[in-house]
Amino acid sequence: MGGNRLDDLKIYVISDSIGETAQRMIQATLTQFPTIETIEIKKFSFIHDKDSFVNILNLAKKNHAIIVTTIVDEEFNAFAREFCGREGVSYIDYMTSLIHVIQEHTGLDPLMERGAFRKLDEKYFKRIEAMEYSVKYDDGKNFTNLQEADAVIVGVSRTSKTPLSMYLANKGYKIANIPLVPESPIPEEVYRQKGLRVFGLTASPDYIANIRTERVKVLGLRQESNYNNLKRIKQELSYAEEVFQRLNATVINTEYKSIEESAFYIEKYLGK
Repeated sequence: MGGNRLDDLKIYVISDSIGETAQRMIQATLTQFPTIETIEIKKFSFIHDKDSFVNILNLAKKNHAIIVTTIVDEEFNAFAREFCGREGVSYIDYMTSLIHVIQEHTGLDPLMERGAFRKLDEKYFKRIEAMEYSVKYDDGKNFTNLQEADAVIVGVSRTSKTPLSMYLANKGYKIANIPLVPESPIPEEVYRQKGLRVFGLTASPDYIANIRTERVKVLGLRQESNYNNLKRIKQELSYAEEVFQRLNATVINTEYKSIEESAFYIEKYLGK
């Protein structure tokens, strides 16, 4: 291709899915050729029938385009290799060689499933969306559109609301968490929202007092405060029980439980 003009460069991407895998590889490769000013990239997605496949190969031959494929079907790949070799068309198969190398190295059989990478991407973006939602709805920052949440977590301070929310969000669940403070009651609109799956986090007064006392030390505050006062904590827990009842919450005692244990219980419930 050394004698071709720069604006003659054409690449045809053929995929049995969206074709994002090949497009990303092409874009990464093109960064190594910064002097190329004009390039034509055509993407042919969801190609599953042979007639369409052959038509694209012939079009690539006619327009002197490079063929790039991400196709699982071995019959299609074999046909493309034979066609391009016979017709002198430049051809790159991003899937077959690497699949075979991994298969030989591991002894495992590939799924040979179309669009597997796209499904992986969907899971990734679902996780990112869940993380963004959970940050937005962390610690009672928002009370609108709680119906979008997979779960709403409520509880007094130091019952692991935020760590649990972020852990679940990283697994793709949209979580809203709301702190329970008697002086700052939950808006009445929350109680009116239908279909909320609410989990109330609780623990014994002594357990919470100990955790808050350690927190006070870390923050460098004076040891005795309303925050870690046992009588005050009992009042908060009493208020929390009222809220749990009004919201029909499933109550989880987080005392000496790991985040993973509490999350497992919530996931199990959400899976019903």
